[in-house]
Amino acid sequence: PLRQGLEEVRFADETFDPAEFAQGARGAFEMIVQGFAEGDKRNLEMLLANDVYDNFEAAIDERDKAGETLESTIIGIKVCDVIEAGMEGTQALVTIKFVSEQVNLTRDSEDRVINGDPNEISEITDIWTFARDTQTSDPNWELVATRSLE
Repeated sequence: PLRQGLEEVRFADETFDPAEFAQGARGAFEMIVQGFAEGDKRNLEMLLANDVYDNFEAAIDERDKAGETLESTIIGIKVCDVIEAGMEGTQALVTIKFVSEQVNLTRDSEDRVINGDPNEISEITDIWTFARDTQTSDPNWELVATRSLE
């Protein structure tokens, strides 16, 4: 099914290259994780589909309202593999499995750690789906779905 899905995407977008896509997705992953931690809504809005952005924005607003800050440091990305691909109408959809090592901390308004450990590296598995309308000249993909396995 993966090979067939990749062929469908390549048929709709002859410039699509799975290896290049995975490399770009890796960069997007780092920018999105960092943008979420920093509360950078402007940058996130350009990378996320509207409903995904709304969820990220709500979490950022809730954190801000509580006076909390999030620190996320990606130590490394061990896996960045395309696991699903296909077309839904003119939308190309590609799903990537990321396995990363991260240090994540939440601090309260007094700068006390209330969640996480600065000395603990966690291995986190994220499954992210990116989409692009192949009928537009816009080459950019946006994140349309996320799920995590810990």
